[in-house]
Amino acid sequence: MEVMFASMILSIFILGVGGFWYSASSRASELVLKQKAIFVLNGEMERISALYVFTGFAADLLSGPVSTSGYDGIAAIPATRLVYPDGIGTYASNDYVTTSAVTFASSDFYVLLQSNLFSSLNRTYVWIDKNRSVVGRLSWVTTNISVGSCLQLLDCSCQPADNLLLENQCKRLDVFLEYPYRIDGSGNITPPATLLTLSLKTIVGRA
Repeated sequence: MEVMFASMILSIFILGVGGFWYSASSRASELVLKQKAIFVLNGEMERISALYVFTGFAADLLSGPVSTSGYDGIAAIPATRLVYPDGIGTYASNDYVTTSAVTFASSDFYVLLQSNLFSSLNRTYVWIDKNRSVVGRLSWVTTNISVGSCLQLLDCSCQPADNLLLENQCKRLDVFLEYPYRIDGSGNITPPATLLTLSLKTIVGRA
């Protein structure tokens, strides 16, 4: 009887420790993935900001950002957002946006564009954890803001617009990264059971 009770107590203890270890391991894995997503989002914010600040990307109607809609996820985030164009034009013909799953898989830095019949349904994805085939859905929105210090181009971090009447016109840039989507070798993307969202904000200076 004593051996049986001791075995039962030991079994309960082992199950408890095993459950705790599994929970702790899962939580640690989630935090590692979140940290990777934060690094990726920071990098994408730098890339998008550079396009807005140093080029005419924002104002290019033919090959600038594409307006997309119909997003799922957090209700507080706008359902209409911007993504990269479809690979045709001045700013899309580059070394980082691709519609090919093979090309996307060959580099850590490519943005995968999933084109649809209606461009409003296009989506863009970036690697978060390539070894685990985890990607994030990338999108952004811009809001025009007027910055008084940009008047007369004095001591101003906002770049002047081509239109002199809009010299003080800047944009607030909100970039969103939703994860953890899974991608297979054919480029098929599976949505997560629980969609997580990270966002960053900054000010850029092209009207």
